[in-house]
Amino acid sequence: MAKNYRLNVGGELREVVIEDDGEGRFVAKIGDAEYSVVLESLDDNMLFRLRIDGRRTPVAIKREGYALDLFIGPDHYGVEIERSAAGSFDTLAPAIAGLLRLTAPMTGQVSEVLVDLGDQVQEGDPLLVIVAMKMNNEIRSPATGTITELAVAATDTVDQGDLLLVLQADDD
Repeated sequence: MAKNYRLNVGGELREVVIEDDGEGRFVAKIGDAEYSVVLESLDDNMLFRLRIDGRRTPVAIKREGYALDLFIGPDHYGVEIERSAAGSFDTLAPAIAGLLRLTAPMTGQVSEVLVDLGDQVQEGDPLLVIVAMKMNNEIRSPATGTITELAVAATDTVDQGDLLLVLQADDD
């Protein structure tokens, strides 16, 4: 199953779809480009060997919450995983408009889906509840708009990054 991410890299919003084919092999789609990726842990902590389309590169990843410091070869990238699914936004995040793909902010089980296909929602409205580590986590709408796709139902198990629903945000 593909996982969808919205990443803020140096102030530029990028949508990334990652498909895991197992055993550390992935297909990453960024816009129209598609890459074959192999990520191999070197120390089970933050050092990895990354192979993109056959080219090897050492990678160090430091993660704190939704923020990543990526050191790829000699280059450093500060990356923020957009927190739209959790209903919280950084003040530097881009304005929200258009089609939004809300993804699971954590692994858990969907206990309630509070909206239906075609429902109009307001920014901050509760959309669904995910139970993780015996805690109910209410997922709220990051924008005002219409639910155009529901990808989960109550009792479904989701992994972090799995698609929950699609929202067509109003262009106000």
